[in-house]
Amino acid sequence: MKPQKRVYGRRAGRPLNTSRVSALDTLLPQLAIPAELLNEKAETRIESLFNTPAASYWFEIGFGNGEHLAALMARNPDTGYLGAEPFINGMSAFLKSIHDVPHDHVRILMDDAMMIANSLEDRCLDGIYVLNPDPWHKKRHHKRRIINQKNLDQFARILKPGGQLIMSTDVPDLAEWMVTEAVQHPAFDWTAQKADDWRTPPPGWIKTRYEEKGARGADKMVYLIFEKA
Repeated sequence: MKPQKRVYGRRAGRPLNTSRVSALDTLLPQLAIPAELLNEKAETRIESLFNTPAASYWFEIGFGNGEHLAALMARNPDTGYLGAEPFINGMSAFLKSIHDVPHDHVRILMDDAMMIANSLEDRCLDGIYVLNPDPWHKKRHHKRRIINQKNLDQFARILKPGGQLIMSTDVPDLAEWMVTEAVQHPAFDWTAQKADDWRTPPPGWIKTRYEEKGARGADKMVYLIFEKA
């Protein structure tokens, strides 16, 4: 039986420069989650991924070039971070950016983020970030969107009670989709009380390059924060 395709789009884009190749060669083997712990059996203890226990644990799905994740790491050295990014250009940019700073409190996967989600034990995460995911504009591709009921089941399972699911997008159709999917899931409560709660970034928000460069619709970015009931 042919395995189901789980990562769509190009895995690599522009050729990598020497410094990015060096970062991949040196840091990826050190920080990558071991394959045997990605068994997708919901039994991997998050503490087993790190050399020392952390005060809390967060997971960023599809971190792009990793500037948000790198900033979080610098801001919160006592937090353990997981990050997944399937594309080699983004992964190499992230690893280059953290090469010369403390980085033992992050573990990464250059593949489908749901491999991590499906492998982790119950109630182990304090929060999950899904920032500006691929909108998959064509209706026939909507099933590829990362926010769907099946994936939300897994997020609900691995988040602690009160844990946060933080999402952002500047694509109106995708924003509506993500709100609808999350609101319909019984495990999540939307924290917004008024429009400004989702129109303006929350306190301490770290802007990504995507937001700052004025990409299409970036001035209409929405910030969606849900809590695990």
